[in-house]
Amino acid sequence: MRTLALLWLTATLLLHALPQLPDVHWAFALGPVLALAAWPRVPLWLRLPMTLLAALLWGLWRLPGAAQEQLPDAYAGAELELIGHIDALPVTRGQRTDLVVAVEQLRAGDTAIPFHGRVQLAWYEATASPQVGERWRFGVRLRRPHGFANPGSYDRERRLYAAGIHARGSVRTQPAPQRLAAASGHWIDRLRERLAANYARLLPDDPGAAILAALTIGDESGLSAAQWELFRRTGTGHLIAISGQQIALIAAAVFFAVRGGVARLGWLAARLPPVRVAAVAALLAATAYALIAGDALPVRRALLMVWVAMLALLLGRAVWSTHTLAVALWLVLLLDPAAPLGVGFWLSFGAVALILYLVRGRADGFGGLRRGLQLQWAISLGVLPATVVLFGQLPLVSPVSNLLAIPWSSLTMVPLALPGILLSLVSDTLAAPLLQLASLATAAMLDALAALAAPAWASYQLPIPPLWTLLLLIPGTLWCLAPAGFPARGVGLLLCLPLLFHDFPRPPPGGWRLTQLDVGYGLAVVVETATHTLVYDTGPRLGRVDAAQLVVLPYLQTRGIRRIDTLILSHADSTHTGGAGSLRAALPVGRSLTTDLLAIPLEGATACRSGQSWVWDGVHFEVLSPSTAMGAGDEASCVLHIAGPGGSALLAGDLSVSGQERLMRQLPALHADVLLAPGQGAKAPADGFVAALAPRWVLFSTGYGNRWGYPRPPVVAAWRAGGASIVDTATDGALIVDAAAMPNADGPSLQRWRERAHRHWWAH
Repeated sequence: MRTLALLWLTATLLLHALPQLPDVHWAFALGPVLALAAWPRVPLWLRLPMTLLAALLWGLWRLPGAAQEQLPDAYAGAELELIGHIDALPVTRGQRTDLVVAVEQLRAGDTAIPFHGRVQLAWYEATASPQVGERWRFGVRLRRPHGFANPGSYDRERRLYAAGIHARGSVRTQPAPQRLAAASGHWIDRLRERLAANYARLLPDDPGAAILAALTIGDESGLSAAQWELFRRTGTGHLIAISGQQIALIAAAVFFAVRGGVARLGWLAARLPPVRVAAVAALLAATAYALIAGDALPVRRALLMVWVAMLALLLGRAVWSTHTLAVALWLVLLLDPAAPLGVGFWLSFGAVALILYLVRGRADGFGGLRRGLQLQWAISLGVLPATVVLFGQLPLVSPVSNLLAIPWSSLTMVPLALPGILLSLVSDTLAAPLLQLASLATAAMLDALAALAAPAWASYQLPIPPLWTLLLLIPGTLWCLAPAGFPARGVGLLLCLPLLFHDFPRPPPGGWRLTQLDVGYGLAVVVETATHTLVYDTGPRLGRVDAAQLVVLPYLQTRGIRRIDTLILSHADSTHTGGAGSLRAALPVGRSLTTDLLAIPLEGATACRSGQSWVWDGVHFEVLSPSTAMGAGDEASCVLHIAGPGGSALLAGDLSVSGQERLMRQLPALHADVLLAPGQGAKAPADGFVAALAPRWVLFSTGYGNRWGYPRPPVVAAWRAGGASIVDTATDGALIVDAAAMPNADGPSLQRWRERAHRHWWAH
């Protein structure tokens, strides 16, 4: 079984590594391949590749089709009529309600659109409270799933793909949304919806209510950004989701209670073995709780583990073994080949595998309080390297915080909250005391975590190393955590060192790299030389977070950058300055330049003025605009020219047409191989500006499907008429320009991130 599970995992990973999935019709070969792999006379050397091929074909058949189930391009952004039923718990944040709707019909006027799947809708200022299972008619605008595409940043398209979301959009006010039928089916989701409402009703304005809802019914929608940050800094974010620990706790409590009860009834124990009765009861209890907890991967994995373990008991087999884990792994991959796309998959199975490794060969396992604490400490240390690789974060207080939070939440919060919220279905009088006690226990845990997270050293942000470091990290970690008596356990630390001291590549002296990040409609640019880093604008504010948190900082982590030498905010528009605060709070900034010190209040900032210049590692930087005589607004955008032996670039901010004309008069010989198009393509360039600069590349940052239609066709035509090639982060993702350290007739080279790192779930 272990070989089968590993082959299935390998095949699934190979499938996800493809830039494009093969045609789904190849899956018809699954039957013959399976028959060949299962034929007893087939030699082992042939059976293994046949099993691998069968796993590939199975995954191809089971994976949601990114291409086959996409919204046709012709209807993207059009006014459509959608009929479908609410397929998941609605989430309301402020004036916005997020819905997942299973589409039954989609029409454009009288034309039926051949599209069926699940769509995610944002309903602003909703006039009703939709419930899961209800059937509705909406006027909508839809687009294909799309997210930012940058090195190191969060891949929203991957998450939507794994969740089976085939389009995203918004509900229109006209025609007015109409409820067509009351809720039917979805009785589990409706029960969870009712329990979530009971939390809000019985614990009003209690910050602990959101945490208890996440721990008991898997509803994370009420968690605040501050709470997420606290869990991140203390390395306890895994507590938020329903984990194997909670499922196992329920199963274990029922198992031991039923086994003890049956054993005391001699007449029943003589007819029914107590262990088998307890195993069946534990199965039923764990399954019932998993239904309430939702369909998250940790829930599925934990439930499968309980099923496999209890069935092993019923069949008289070993319960706590790698075979049990292998069966659970294989079943998860069989049911959901998209599961490995989530970080939770690796943390979930990795943690269980680590526990099995730690208890293997120990006669007493880790029984008793002392041994249990040792196990918990070893697990906390064992997952730290994975936390660094996956998140670029080293929460130094994680071993202590987990040592406190895991048993506290498992032995007080959940045992109080779960019966309390279930009793709320019957009587508020019975439920309220338990929920109040659970709230007090939650507050105590939050206070303890806040105290641990308070020191600046509590969490250390590290550059995200390449994944090849895992090849050394995994055996190094296992070596360090080997049982006492294992030879030279300290040597394992040497295998972990590349994780912390990996040498990140930088441009050579005289060379430079410019990365225009995909931040939607706005601008964020990182310029690197051999030993220096400049950030030009920080992108827009994006709801509860900003572009610096989502895009800029993760990119800097992938490049191993821990300090910004110069930060330039080209002008006061929020689409350029939205992430400035987050960036300065996360990393030290040597110098900040802005055009308007009043409109952009940055502590220690100085004015950006023409004539300022400096040289880094053989690369010349010069501010060309604004002069002190210029006014405010786009005309006064901070314009930066970069020149090295391998080429030049002009970062023009939102420089207006009059500003472009002024620049041509002052610098008639100005040239740039690469130009960041001013104004994101809102207006055509000034007459003669294209010919004067003669750029090879013109870079836009307009935002996918922006409502203004930027870059507008006349703007694109004007740049192309001058011989420039047009690229846009909206369709190409991050744009990476490399200029060599030596003169090059071809000038700088350009890479499109969506082309370089294409994934089969990406829409473009």
